[in-house]
Amino acid sequence: MTDLDALTLLDGLPEPTVAADGQDRIVYANPAAYRLFAWPADELVGQPLDALLPERMRGQHPGFLRDLYLRAQAPTRAQVVRRDGPELDVELALGVAGRLLVVTVHRVREDARVPPDERYRLVFENAPVGLLHFDARGVTTDCNGAMLQILGSSRELVIGLNMTTLQGDPSRDRIATLIRGTLEGRTVRYEGPYKSQTSQKISECAALFAPILGPRGTVMGGVGIIEDVGERKRIEARLSRADRMASIGTLAAGVAHEINNPLVYVTLGLELIERELQRLRLRPQGPSGEDWDRVRNWVAEALEGAERVRSIVRDLRTFSRPGEHQLLPVDVEKVLESSINMAQSHIRPRAQLIRDYQPVAPVLGDESRLGQVFLNLLVNAAQAIPEGAPEKHLIAVRTRAGSGAEVVVEVEDSGVGIEPWKIERIFEPFWTDKPVGVGTGLGLSIVHGIVSALGGEITVQSSPGRGSTFRVTLPGQPEMTAPQVLQEPAAARPSNRRRRVLLIDDEPYLGVTLRTGLREEAEVVSVREGKEALRILHDDQGFDLILCDLMMPGVTGMDVFEEVSRELPALSKRFVFMTGGAVTERAREFLEKVPEQRLDKPFRLEQVEALLRRGR
Repeated sequence: MTDLDALTLLDGLPEPTVAADGQDRIVYANPAAYRLFAWPADELVGQPLDALLPERMRGQHPGFLRDLYLRAQAPTRAQVVRRDGPELDVELALGVAGRLLVVTVHRVREDARVPPDERYRLVFENAPVGLLHFDARGVTTDCNGAMLQILGSSRELVIGLNMTTLQGDPSRDRIATLIRGTLEGRTVRYEGPYKSQTSQKISECAALFAPILGPRGTVMGGVGIIEDVGERKRIEARLSRADRMASIGTLAAGVAHEINNPLVYVTLGLELIERELQRLRLRPQGPSGEDWDRVRNWVAEALEGAERVRSIVRDLRTFSRPGEHQLLPVDVEKVLESSINMAQSHIRPRAQLIRDYQPVAPVLGDESRLGQVFLNLLVNAAQAIPEGAPEKHLIAVRTRAGSGAEVVVEVEDSGVGIEPWKIERIFEPFWTDKPVGVGTGLGLSIVHGIVSALGGEITVQSSPGRGSTFRVTLPGQPEMTAPQVLQEPAAARPSNRRRRVLLIDDEPYLGVTLRTGLREEAEVVSVREGKEALRILHDDQGFDLILCDLMMPGVTGMDVFEEVSRELPALSKRFVFMTGGAVTERAREFLEKVPEQRLDKPFRLEQVEALLRRGR
């Protein structure tokens, strides 16, 4: 047989095959060999046969493959190497065709000591993610140890469970729907909390469910791959909060400016009022109507300034508090206005702000995280515009209804724009084109993560010199349900008697102010310690309203409420908790349990009067 005849014969082999001449130079390789060894087309020919061996073996065993042929009588186990580096364990069949040495890779070597079924079982059981199998009815037939650990359950409880019938919790309802979709032939994904039906354990999970198809495309069941992403979520939350705090640091000087402006005329107004009252007291004739009008005007201006400070503090608190686990309907326009207030010190020197708000549905989310999204976009828009000519530039904020029930928010600027290659990387973590010390490179990455977690999408349109438009699309909620105000039946509180208020707060001036302000409407009893409040409540349960500070030294408002709920449960609905911000985890969790019994500081006298009238 001539070499040409031999090569013609080798062309018909499906297995990866090479042939070498008497000097062990490769003279032929079929397409399967090029694919297996990852060599560019035609470049394998001319290479020494040793090029197929790991580098550690080259030169140490001259003529290794030819010697292997002379010694071996059957396919031989060996190691070969791909051009791009990885080594392969294979079984080689060696022979001759004419004067050529022929090397054929029959198959990747398997460990004959482990039966195939056992091998797959070991992979299944030792996988670092949860794996489960369910049949064509959605009944769980198998799962691994990692899956049981995620569920906090046992194999006896999980095997046999029909996952299309999961119920009793929104997360289980969602999984049941997804499993039904899988059994219809769709691959589906889920990410979020899951409350186990069998153990009630709550885990943060990322899951993929895929159908298993038979020979004719019939769905025979499905497989689930589930990962516990709780730690990842906690890290993401810490990064998100760190980014928010960094943003507040960036905005601190501007926020201080916004607070100091109204504080100037608050303090000056109060000083004027004090001087005017002193002047009127010393004047022989009594004050005229004009005198009182002048004082009232100064009081009104001071109140207006204080209200502006209160609004800024409220925006700061909304933006900086940790994200809550509970998603609620959120008014997008309200959150946008808070974000605009926070970003004004960046916007005002650079551009005119245009608002174009169309009516939109609420979105299901968290105010602080949505505020973080909008604030990042507003600050980025401002930083894309040079300072000094605000009349020549604009930043437009728009809301509109999208397709279906979607809500679309757009932030457009007339700044420098973004180059196309940067747009491809703009949402990557830690990537930034800002100078060192300006930005963390996390802002837009976190924005993207927040929007995605809410089931939304963020896109950008931009070109150099023409500005940018960031578009956030979120699923809307048809109606925003107002929280129900807790109150006792009107019959329990007759309206023909003087109301009684117990104030529990360690700030003495608050007691004086409320006692004076409510003197015509209610009797106010003021105490400064939780222990004293408990003593009074055990002796006297006749208070219509109990205003309790959340954070006090010693016995806190939470401690007072817990004891009252145990021993005097009828009083628990009369509590309203005053808070300047929940700074501890316990306080945050407590306020989540009593959302309708909360009064944020600073508050107005009319808000307390409304609470008193509530029970009539």
